[in-house]
Amino acid sequence: MQNLQDLLKQVDDILESSVDAAEPMPDPDVPADSLLTALDTHFGYTFFRKGQREIVEAILDGKNTFAVFPTGHGKSLCYQLPALMLDGITVVISPLISLMKDQVDTLREQGIDAVSLINSTQTWEEYQRTLARLRRNEVRLLYISPERLRSRRFLDILNTFRISLFVIDEAHCISQWGRDFRPAYLSLRDTIDVLQPHVIALFTATAPPEIQEDILNVLNIPTPHILIEGIERPNLKLSVQHNENDDEKYLQLEKLLNEQRVEPSTGDAESRRPRLKNGIIYAGRRRETEEIADFLQRRGFRAGFYHAGLEPQVRTRVQEAFFDDSDNENGLDIVVATNAFGMGIDKADIRYIVHWTLTGTLEEYCQEIGRAGRDGEDARCVLLFCPDDRGLHDWFIRESAPDKPFLLKLLKVIEDFKGSERYRTIANEELAWMSSSNPTKIYVGLSYLEKLGFLKRWYNVPSQLSVRFRGFWQEQVEPQDAAQRELLSELRKGVKTILELCDAIGQNPKTIMEGLAELQSEGYIQYWGQEDLLLIELREDSQMLSTLTDEQIKIGDYIRRKQNQLDQVFVYALESTCRMRVIRKHFGETVEESYRCGTCDLCQSQDSN
Repeated sequence: MQNLQDLLKQVDDILESSVDAAEPMPDPDVPADSLLTALDTHFGYTFFRKGQREIVEAILDGKNTFAVFPTGHGKSLCYQLPALMLDGITVVISPLISLMKDQVDTLREQGIDAVSLINSTQTWEEYQRTLARLRRNEVRLLYISPERLRSRRFLDILNTFRISLFVIDEAHCISQWGRDFRPAYLSLRDTIDVLQPHVIALFTATAPPEIQEDILNVLNIPTPHILIEGIERPNLKLSVQHNENDDEKYLQLEKLLNEQRVEPSTGDAESRRPRLKNGIIYAGRRRETEEIADFLQRRGFRAGFYHAGLEPQVRTRVQEAFFDDSDNENGLDIVVATNAFGMGIDKADIRYIVHWTLTGTLEEYCQEIGRAGRDGEDARCVLLFCPDDRGLHDWFIRESAPDKPFLLKLLKVIEDFKGSERYRTIANEELAWMSSSNPTKIYVGLSYLEKLGFLKRWYNVPSQLSVRFRGFWQEQVEPQDAAQRELLSELRKGVKTILELCDAIGQNPKTIMEGLAELQSEGYIQYWGQEDLLLIELREDSQMLSTLTDEQIKIGDYIRRKQNQLDQVFVYALESTCRMRVIRKHFGETVEESYRCGTCDLCQSQDSN
């Protein structure tokens, strides 16, 4: 009997210890975490990264949201998850077709099929299939390029659906003072007025307070809930190496790259040669990218260069070689590039970003180093600092800053250009040649003239139209709208330019462009044309401009703003305590003076002492 009691006690002890070791049973009175459940169901994640949950909750609570979120930290999930939980459609505006395509492909690979996209590369049949899916409520998340919103008729179609969430990704593209200004983004205010979405959410990784203010002023979004999640990513190891000249930079660069070699642990002698980790070297001039790449190639590194002056097929080849992780002999470990190698570069295992020269703004620097370490592993971010490098930026600022004589000259050149009534279509290269100025100065000058009310710009206008009519025209199917019928009739007479169509129909170019977009959206035509022209509407003449003073024109604003932005980069480079503290303060975070990130070169050197 005693043996039986002992045995029962042992069983009880085992059961008790098993219960202690197991996870606690859920309390039936405590509600389940619906957000974590949805996160796991749709994406297979069991936790949110820092800041993600707060953004998702704000959107689901119906708050207009402006989120400044670090690059590579999962900001896309902050609108993708609400999109799958809300009843209506989420519209996402993305600046690059390649970016939206990558996101759609990634979601579909994860088993999320309620996603689609609409952009200018689609055929009429693909566009119609997307509309059909929308009507069948098969799409919860719809990516759209901003240029597609030109068509009021397309907006009317979109407006037949409930827009629960309207997302503007890379929102800094709205600000003319931002890094990647996209003129098409300026029309988003009108789009929001038409669609009246339930919630508006803006996302960017690089918008200090003054850029945030400019974005909100442009869009006029009521009561946004601003969330600034720290720009800090502890796996990015920030450092600055001071140099007297380019010769020292070359020595530092070679030393740094040799430290990035890794020796495989397996394989034969040939395959076990040390391999170089992937990285990007940013330089300020096109010429520098070629010279640095040549230097590295002569020392046995697999390096290529990339800048906007290369032919498109060459740039594509360089990018593909860098993304190729095989042992292909044509692959690249390093790309030496200008900032043209930018948005859309999403390679998870970039282990170092080196800046050969200063960037013009701290936002640009943070955007570029944010391309490193997206897999969460450590990555080095090194600035090769030389005080003389400021001369390049100061010169650039002076050369690009317009004064009153230049603005008068530029406006007169536009006035004298052949056009239709008050409209002109001009190639940027043509405008640069006729005004004897560099493209940046022209761009800044046009911005000044537009802000002063002397002109209005319309971008990406095709220089020559090529039109294909759909086969069912043999059945004499006609648009119901009279203006569309008239435009279609003129197109049948032969290929025309936008201004020729304006003269023939008596409509302004903006109306013509909207009409073409609508005819294409409804399947009557498909048109092509290299969209390389700038359409300018003249609103006031140069005589009026000549009466304004320098104070009224605010000539000094541009120079002061650009120099202040450059000063912040120098503050970062010359900091003596913690580099991340400088960055966090720049982006509007409240940071104690005693704050130390613990990972930058300054913090590491203090810890070692």
